[in-house]
Amino acid sequence: MKTSLHTVLCIAIRLGAVLMAVGLIEQWPRLLLTQADGRVSVAAIAFDLLGLLLAFVLWIRPGLLAWWAAGNAHRETLDVQISAMQLQYIALSVAGVYKLISGLSGVLAHGLNLLEYQHALDASGVPVSLPPYEKTLFVEYIVATIAGLALTLGARGLTGYLQRIRGGNSPMVASEQVDDVSNG
Repeated sequence: MKTSLHTVLCIAIRLGAVLMAVGLIEQWPRLLLTQADGRVSVAAIAFDLLGLLLAFVLWIRPGLLAWWAAGNAHRETLDVQISAMQLQYIALSVAGVYKLISGLSGVLAHGLNLLEYQHALDASGVPVSLPPYEKTLFVEYIVATIAGLALTLGARGLTGYLQRIRGGNSPMVASEQVDDVSNG
């Protein structure tokens, strides 16, 4: 498959938009649980929604940013031996693995913090106040881990589903079987 630098950048921008949207959605437990004076922060929710809107615009129209990033080389041709569906599958898999690893590291870090607070409370007998954000961050990273695992394991199905939405006839499995038959 021949493609241009512009097209590759569009794919990377769309990947970034997906990561941005997933990161913002992962913050919803914190936005809903972390309250000031018993009220949900409307400003935080508004900024989150603006971020989701930006991610949506970057998904729909990545071309302007790609053109700006590529500069004079935006017409440079690249020869890639994988199909667009396979590239999308790889991108979704990489995004899933990224979220899975970042989620696991956050679960471990904040889980250890929670255990340390519990240990300090048990050892001293003096009530140690647990920062309210520790539990919400712990939950946020659990959601990130689950979302990353789901995206990693479901990348093939999601790629096929997106292809069917766009009107493609063959899911990814059928295209791989055709490639195997033509190569064999």
